[in-house]
Amino acid sequence: MFKVKSALTAFGVMMACAIAAPLASAQSVIVVDTARVLRDSLGGQDLYSKVETIGQSMQAELAPAQTALQSERQTLDTQVAGMTREQVEANPELVAQLQSYSRRLQTHMASTERRSRELQQTETNALNIFAARMQEATETVRAARGADIVLAGVDVYLASQTVNVTDEVIAQLNQTSPTIPVTRVVIDENAEQAAQ
Repeated sequence: MFKVKSALTAFGVMMACAIAAPLASAQSVIVVDTARVLRDSLGGQDLYSKVETIGQSMQAELAPAQTALQSERQTLDTQVAGMTREQVEANPELVAQLQSYSRRLQTHMASTERRSRELQQTETNALNIFAARMQEATETVRAARGADIVLAGVDVYLASQTVNVTDEVIAQLNQTSPTIPVTRVVIDENAEQAAQ
């Protein structure tokens, strides 16, 4: 009985190998390091340069209000220095100044948060465009290589340099898409407030 089971097991393994080997060799696999394509391609560098410029522009827009709020905070801190809570509350003019400052600070914080979301959405939109362009470049390389399967480099533990086509994808992308359109997203403050 033991010999029959061993023979059947051996036959099963042999049949599995006989079927799997031609299938495995019939499929050509290539590997692309997508992070490196984003980092090293002209389009990826262009994308991040534009996003950074937009971020700096947003920061510059917020800077005057930030500076004014810091200055006002210092002035108010000087006025209330050494005063008790009761003394501050007994001064209606000072209370009005503190409340006004608090409202402007909240408005500025909301603007800062909105700019942060705008920048994040701007980057996401640009990355989606880049991903589509990278997919086109990868498809061109895949077709030229006659490959059946494309794997992302982060998912591959070990691969021969002959199947790594990252440099080819970068070259193709540099040729077809040296720049990536990056459009600043603007969130309408009024529409945002209406949604809340």
